[in-house]
This record gives sequence, structure tokens and C-alpha cells, in this order.
Amino acid sequence: MKIEKINVYLLEKALSSTMRISRGGFKVRRHAVVEIITDDGVVGVGEGVGDAIRIKSALDNHICQKLIGLDPFNIHNVKTNILGSDVYYEGMGTILSAMSAVEMACWDIKGKALNLPIHTLLGGKEFNELNMYASDIYWESDPVKMANNAMRICESGFNSIKIHVGVEDPKSEEIRIREIRKTIGDNINLMIDLNAGYSLIESIEAYNRWSQYNLYWIEEPLSPENCHALNMLSPHVSCAIAVGENITGLNSFKNTLDTNTIDILMPDIGRAGGIEETCKVFDLASAYGCSVSPHNYSSGIILAATIQVMASRNNSHFLEYDTSKNAVYEELMGDALMFDNGILTVPDEPGLGVNLTSEIINKYQAII
Repeated sequence: MKIEKINVYLLEKALSSTMRISRGGFKVRRHAVVEIITDDGVVGVGEGVGDAIRIKSALDNHICQKLIGLDPFNIHNVKTNILGSDVYYEGMGTILSAMSAVEMACWDIKGKALNLPIHTLLGGKEFNELNMYASDIYWESDPVKMANNAMRICESGFNSIKIHVGVEDPKSEEIRIREIRKTIGDNINLMIDLNAGYSLIESIEAYNRWSQYNLYWIEEPLSPENCHALNMLSPHVSCAIAVGENITGLNSFKNTLDTNTIDILMPDIGRAGGIEETCKVFDLASAYGCSVSPHNYSSGIILAATIQVMASRNNSHFLEYDTSKNAVYEELMGDALMFDNGILTVPDEPGLGVNLTSEIINKYQAII
């Protein structure tokens, strides 16, 4: 089997609700999607996470042509051709995200060709079901609107939700957290995402002010480049610390784990290096006694890949689920996506279990 053709699509969907975080906001969601076609007719799909336009450009102008004729089963060789000599000093960022997409597509091809789900190829299924948390409460000036949105999600069956704050100082944001906790009650797991928007001093103040609201975790309190500052932050923290969505490569995850301050590690399969590298991150985290709840906030392709990896690793924690309807999400998985009351049933379809149909492409493809 050989790689015969590669298509790269930029899928785009306009927002139907606000999505403001500590470091700004955006008006559209974009997904960089790669489709690999083999000479046997088997097709695999993958996705890179980051700046979708740059990822597509890297694939179109630099990577795809180098992969024609390679064996998609030899995933190590495919990765070497992407991260080889001429990009030796550019192996992170956009290039790594693009490689993650290609690597993911090769796993999809392998699963489909062998008629096996990827979790079987990764060693077998540890979980038949995954606990989910809803990730769809974004910053608004009106705390009541945020609280009502949180209640809407809870009433749909989720008992764990995440909110995004950090646009204003910790004292001002406390008003929002207090209103949300009062509205949803004490039995809902409440996660806070700061999206690396605070300094160390602000993060310490935030923990001191917000600890009374029974937080499950606070995510990305500091810039990912400032992992050693976590040592100074950790003594002030009573809830779990979650980081990792902006970390790339196994060595960088090890550097973060070496701070001995992390409770929840959050690699993104579409940015960290693909399925195999993410499995290594899971296994490394296990050696540190750390649970893993991957960042999962792009299209249904990343969702499918995340489910497959999590199902195969016994230190998997919560599955992040985007309830915003702002992404090309559920329709990519179709009938393979089954969940109820915050519990997802792990699918057993071959490969990723994703269908990138011509209808989806025609509906969402952006030409830029």
C-alpha cells in the first residue's frame, strides 16, 4: 500500500455564540484537515491544531509532495520525512501540527485496512465508556448570562463543566464564579480555564479568592513557557492544576512534569505530535502518577482520535466535549457518537470512525 494523493481542506464555521477568553476572542472556527488516499483506495483523515491557515500552507507547500509513494503503515518513516533534515530546526509549532494531522490519517488508514478500531491497535480498550465535561462557558460582561448558560448545560445532563475567565482581574472575575456556583449548585464539578492569561501574582490571588467555590481544577494559570513558576504557585493551590494544551513534544511534557506540580496533563493530539506521541505522553504521565485529560477543542476528527487514545490508556480522566455547536463536530462522527448524561460510549468502528463526506466538505470548505 502506498500514499497516492493528499488533499488538504480548510473547514470553517461562523460562531453562533460568544467565545471570548482571557487572551481575546474570534469570529470563526477553522479546522486544517488532511485526507490521505492510498493506491488501494483506503482513505484516512487527520487534523492539525493551531493556526489552521498556516497548517494548511505548510502541508500544501512543503509536506504533502514528500509523502507521495510512502507506505502509510510505516508511520515512523512518514514522520521522519516530515521532521527530517530540511525542517530540523523547525520541528515544533506549525510543522509539528501538520505532522500530527498526517500521522493521524495514517493511523486511520491502518485501522480501516485491518478492520480494527485504533484503540485495538494501541494495545486494547481499557474503557468502554468515558466521563465527559462540557466546555462551552465563555467570558461575558454579564455574570448572570454565564450562569444561565452553565445551568442550561447542566440541565442537558452534564455534571461537569468548564468556564473561561481571566479577562478581568481576579477580584472582578470572582463575581462570575460566585454567580455560576450559586446557580448550578454544589454537586456539579466546576473547572476554570485561565488560558494562560494571568501572571504569577494574579494567579496566586485568583486561587486565594476562588478556592471557596469548590473548584475541580484551574487550567493553564500561567504561560506554558513559564512552567517553573508553577513551583511558586503550587503551595497556594487547594484544587488540581491542569496544563498541557500548548505543550508540544515528549521532552517538553517531561520538563513540565518534572516541576511535580501537575495533577492533570492536557496534551492535544493535533498539536503534541499525533496519536503515537500522545500515547507516550499518557505513559510518561502515568510514571509520574498524573492523570490525563486531553485538550479536545477542534473538529470531530480530533474528538474521534482523542476518544480512541483515551480508551486505550488506564490513566485517562475526563473527555473534553465542545457543546457550543460552533465547530464541524458531531456530523463527522455520525452514528459512532453516542453519549448520555455526560457518559460517552467508546465506538468500535474501524480506524477513527470518521466520515469526511463530500457534503461536509462542500458545506464548510473555506477558500482563502
